[in-house]
Amino acid sequence: MEAGGVGRGGNIDINATTLSLIDGAQLQTFTSGASDTQPAGRGEAGNVNVNVTDAVNIAGEKNGLPSAIFSFVSTGTVGNGGNITIDSGFFSLRDGALLQASTEGQGNAGTIKVNAADFFTISGKSSNLNISSGLFVNSQSTTGTAGDIIVTSLRITLYNSGTLNAESASGNGGDINLQTDLLLLCRGAEISTTAGTAEAGGNGGNININSPSGFIVAVPSENSDITANAYTGSGGRVDIRAIGIYGIQPRSNPTSLSDITASSEFGVNGTVELNTPNIDPNSGLVNLPTIAADTEVAQTCQAGGNLAKSSFTITGRGGLPPNPGEALNTDAVKVDLVSLNPNSDNPDSSFVSSKITTPAPEPIIEATGLALNQKGEVVLTANLPTNTPHTPWLKPISCKAIRDS
Repeated sequence: MEAGGVGRGGNIDINATTLSLIDGAQLQTFTSGASDTQPAGRGEAGNVNVNVTDAVNIAGEKNGLPSAIFSFVSTGTVGNGGNITIDSGFFSLRDGALLQASTEGQGNAGTIKVNAADFFTISGKSSNLNISSGLFVNSQSTTGTAGDIIVTSLRITLYNSGTLNAESASGNGGDINLQTDLLLLCRGAEISTTAGTAEAGGNGGNININSPSGFIVAVPSENSDITANAYTGSGGRVDIRAIGIYGIQPRSNPTSLSDITASSEFGVNGTVELNTPNIDPNSGLVNLPTIAADTEVAQTCQAGGNLAKSSFTITGRGGLPPNPGEALNTDAVKVDLVSLNPNSDNPDSSFVSSKITTPAPEPIIEATGLALNQKGEVVLTANLPTNTPHTPWLKPISCKAIRDS
C-alpha cells in the first residue's frame, strides 16, 4: 500500500515446483509511510504465501540489498504487518538472505511460518559471521508487539550466525515455536525472543522446542544461544522437550559459551524448563546379596570314566559390586582359570589305560582249484588240492585181455 492509501495491502501467492531468490531478488508486501505530498497509509500489509513441492532457496545479496521476503509497516502508519507462510520440501536461507515481518507503526508485526518436510537450513556468510541470515519478526514501535516464528521440519540447522529472532523495542517479544527431530546449533547460531531492545519495557517472548523423539545439539565453545530475555520487563519462558540436550546449558545470564537463558536486566528472570526422560540406571537393577545362597546340584554327570567330572562351585559375587555406581570392595572374589581334567595335577591318582585293538581283515585271494569236502560239496580253493583222487569204479578195458581172448 502506497503513501496516502487506506485499506489492506494485496497478497503475493506463489505455487511452483521450486523457488529461488538470489543476488538481491525480493518479494515485498508493505504499508508505506508519509511522502512529501501524501500522509502515511492506513491499513494492514498483505501476506506472502509460497507453496512449493520441492526446494526454496533464498541466498546472497547484491549492491547491499539482500535476497529476501519482506512484509513491513512503515513509520507513522496504522495497521499490522502481513504474514509470511512457506510450505516446501526443503528450505535454505544463506549468505545474508532473510525473511522479515516487521512494524514501525501503530500495529503488530506479522508471523513467519515455515513448514519444510525434509530439512530447514539457515547460514550466514562463512567469511563474515557478523552478517546474519535468518527469520526476523520485530516491532520497533512503542505500542506494537513482535510477531511469532513457527518452524516445522525433520531437521533444523542454524550455523554461521543463523538466526531466529522475535524482538521488540518496547512491547512484548514474539514467540518462537519449533517442531523437529533434530536441532543443530553451530558457530554463533541464535534463537532469541528479546524484549526492550530500546532499554524499555516489555516481557520476553516464549520459546517452545518440541523434539520428543529427537535431540538438541550445539558446540559448547561456539556461543550458540537460546534466549528469552528482557530489559525491565520479565524474562520469557524457554520450554524444551527432547530425548537429549548436548553442548548447551541453562545459565542465569548470557556468557561466551552456548547458553540457554531467560533473564531480565532489571526485571524478573523468566524460567527454563528442560523436559528430558528421567533415566535412572538403578531403576531396573536389583542389589545382589552379600552372602552367597546355599545351592544344591540335583545330579552330576560323568564323561569318559575318570577323565572329566562336572561340578558347581559358589564363589560369591565374582568381583561385581552390589551396585553399578559403587567401587569394588576389598573382599571381591578372584576367580582363576581351572583345568578341564581335575586329576591331571595329582600324580598319585591311579589311572589304568586300556588299548583297544581291532584285528586286520584277512585278504581276499583268487581261487585256483576245486576240491570235494567230506559232505561231497565242491569247494573253491586258493591252492591245488593235495589229496589223492578217488579210484574210478569203472575199470578201463585192457587191450591185453582182448588179445588173449
